[in-house]
Amino acid sequence: AGLAEVIKYALLADVEFLFWLETHMDQLVAGDPVLLAEAVYRSCAHKARIVANDEKEQGERALLNLGHTFGHAIESYMGYGVWLHGEAVATGMVMAADLSQRMGWISLDDLARTKKIIQRANLPVACPSIPLDEFLAYMSHDKKVLNGQLRLVLLKQLGQAVITKDFDVELMKRTILANQE
Repeated sequence: AGLAEVIKYALLADVEFLFWLETHMDQLVAGDPVLLAEAVYRSCAHKARIVANDEKEQGERALLNLGHTFGHAIESYMGYGVWLHGEAVATGMVMAADLSQRMGWISLDDLARTKKIIQRANLPVACPSIPLDEFLAYMSHDKKVLNGQLRLVLLKQLGQAVITKDFDVELMKRTILANQE
């Protein structure tokens, strides 16, 4: 499940790292210590840069929550521990990519690429069936809600995430329903 966080850094900030992960995912899943060390090093470097730029969590640091708003709703509904945090975040990243695609920011190929790398990491790409009103209620309690407005971390393109409150709620509802088993 830790590979979900590694994939997150590639999706939000480094498309070259995404290519590297695609090239080496089978060995990473198999536990290759040299490649795992490289993946952890690159992930930590991205996190350190983002945190250093926003030590007080006033802006850019929220990018680290890619996949988390959807993922926390899954964890809350299922009960913490039923799904690993990384599994919920992985599915949440697919949902964030799906909404990004519906908004015209990334292509269907980019969405498929996101799903494929997550599947290759043996992580889920769809969540259990959750009633839409309950899913939305859990999302409304997320820490990224500011002044009553839900903010999401979405993808402008692979390797470039943004924090936005400007998304179509109907498209978000379609994303939630489309990504359930």
